[in-house]
Amino acid sequence: MRTRGPGVLREQNQKKVLSFLRKYRQTSRKDLAKAIGVSKNTISLIVDQYVKDGIIKEVGVKDLKGAGRPKIVIELNQNAFKAIGIAIHHNGIKYTVTDFFLDPIARGFLEVEGKDKEKVIRLVQKIVDSLLLEHPEVVGVGIGIPGIVNADEGIVYHSTNLGWKNFKICEALKDKITVPMIVQNNVNMASLCSDGMGDESGSKSSFYIRIGDGIGGAFTSEGHIWNGDSWTLGEIGHISVDANGPLCGCGQRGCLEKLISRKAFQEWMGHMESTGMWGSVEVKEKQIEAQFKKYGMYLGTSLINIIHLLNPGRIIIDSPYNRNEAFQHSLMTFLEQNALKIPFSKTLIHFNDEPFSQSLGAATAVVLDFERE
Repeated sequence: MRTRGPGVLREQNQKKVLSFLRKYRQTSRKDLAKAIGVSKNTISLIVDQYVKDGIIKEVGVKDLKGAGRPKIVIELNQNAFKAIGIAIHHNGIKYTVTDFFLDPIARGFLEVEGKDKEKVIRLVQKIVDSLLLEHPEVVGVGIGIPGIVNADEGIVYHSTNLGWKNFKICEALKDKITVPMIVQNNVNMASLCSDGMGDESGSKSSFYIRIGDGIGGAFTSEGHIWNGDSWTLGEIGHISVDANGPLCGCGQRGCLEKLISRKAFQEWMGHMESTGMWGSVEVKEKQIEAQFKKYGMYLGTSLINIIHLLNPGRIIIDSPYNRNEAFQHSLMTFLEQNALKIPFSKTLIHFNDEPFSQSLGAATAVVLDFERE
């Protein structure tokens, strides 16, 4: 049987205090003790030390109606801890620095040839070194990478965009970065941006789908990324939705990625223009709308599998088609008509106005990891 000493319990309670204050911003010692489920004395010891260290500050008194001692309101110093998020792309590196509330305080992009591993590593080190000098409160660095990434061992098994295979990125950076480091697939990192969304359903799990030149998915539960044993959980882009569709590089026909990715849409547009299929402007608009309806049906076909198998409380769609009413209507109609009623009724479908930031998601991963037990 495992035992936990007082030092471990103290550290866990300290992290719970930080997590609660990050989420709710303000509270009192009494309310904090009740919410976390520990004694008032324990909370007072933790909070008093945090106040002394400048991590928590007392901001006023909460008036009480009737008898009783007034409650002193406390809140987290949002700049006491910071995080760096990095997203590696084929043409450069994006970075974001956030405070502990995940509000961005610095952003940037530097060009580099993504296929050149040595140049990428040198630039990552340069970025981190520079940011640590400017923001010494940083508690860690998150790095998002396109491809199949073993997050436990820090190995990029395969990245088509970068041309990397079996690259031990954490080993390459371990002597160059002085703060804790987290690596993950870039879509997984972006999915963590949903941690701060909140919704009335109170859902604890989300499935995030990102449609770009390719299609990726990620499943998260209470801030934890589910990777799967082969680090490919959420690979929705290679669900076949049309048995008679075009051949995909994975060997199947009619994969979602092959049919509705941004690249597929651009190829379809090019084909229609080169073959003179448009005719009038009115005909062009009708054909594009019909294509978006088809895309909605294809995506709906794949999402039924997600709803039935993973049963997430929320599905978040990052797509270049989100602002098209025909796409949204087609998708929702298909789900309403074909998904099982109970799981569909319990799943919130959210269409993002703007794509989640991969570098912000990488910084989020650092904060979530820092405040875990």
